[in-house]
Amino acid sequence: MIKFGIIGTGRIARRFLKEIEHVDGASISVVYNPHGGSAMEFVSRLQDDIVGLMPSAVLGLSKYSLPEPVDKVEDMWDKVDAVYISSPHGTHIEYAKEALEHGKHVLCEKPLALSGKEAEKVFKLARKKKLVVMEGLKTAYMPGFKNLCDTARSGMIGDIVHVRAAFTKLVPEDSREFTDSDVAGSFRELGSYGMLAVFSLLGLDYKSVSFETMRNKDGVDIFTVADFKFAGAYGSVTTGIGVKSEGSLVVSGTKGYIVVPAPWWLTKHYEVHFEDPNRIISYDEEMEGDGLRYEIREFVDRVNGAPASVELEGLSIAMAEVMEKA
Repeated sequence: MIKFGIIGTGRIARRFLKEIEHVDGASISVVYNPHGGSAMEFVSRLQDDIVGLMPSAVLGLSKYSLPEPVDKVEDMWDKVDAVYISSPHGTHIEYAKEALEHGKHVLCEKPLALSGKEAEKVFKLARKKKLVVMEGLKTAYMPGFKNLCDTARSGMIGDIVHVRAAFTKLVPEDSREFTDSDVAGSFRELGSYGMLAVFSLLGLDYKSVSFETMRNKDGVDIFTVADFKFAGAYGSVTTGIGVKSEGSLVVSGTKGYIVVPAPWWLTKHYEVHFEDPNRIISYDEEMEGDGLRYEIREFVDRVNGAPASVELEGLSIAMAEVMEKA
């Protein structure tokens, strides 16, 4: 049984607790937040709604007891085998390095790092320590997205020449997406998803990237379009936290195109279209829960010695390099 410690007690941490129930060989031992009482409050809320959050608990079948709350990170290391980092973006890389130095595997929410050099350092450290570091991009591990990529590469639509991915969400201006100093903004919040699609389908060897960004009165990026140029191909990533757009993915080729309707990052359905408008091939894909369990399962398998089903180290480094330029 791999014992997890959760670093950070935000929205995604609660979803992680629910989804890990569906992954064999993993449990949560500790929840850490450095702000006084936050971890205890998080666990107390779990006690209040545990039946709703962990359905198996109502029958006494939950695979783990409530995690222990701690507000000092040093109180966590001897109680866990791995950490799930869901703290504010700017803290991810330091927590990842600290966990590795203490001999713990790391599953880190996106973005893992905000510079390519920092990402390279953490992967190098993991190899030195013979530990697993994995960026938490759940879409990459979902069956639907994997099958979509296989279809796109199969030659069915010919050569891929353009990938366009959009992910926007409207959030209150007092939310962390607006207020976290130095790391606020739509591209740092959502750009990893679109870059996953672009880099997975076009590769990492882009020639240039340019950004068009709309900012609010405080200078926060509320809408960004990032355009990538490759040799003979193009990619476009659209993000927004103050502007709403269609959240679709379109892959254009020399023989046809693939469209994944919103929310494309869950990839439950996609269609292949051709010159003949009456010729459409539709695919429906499975998705369990909110998809996070696929990411957790991949991580647990890798910690147990299985090879990666999707190799994201190079992609994680490339995304961090783009984040630095944005």
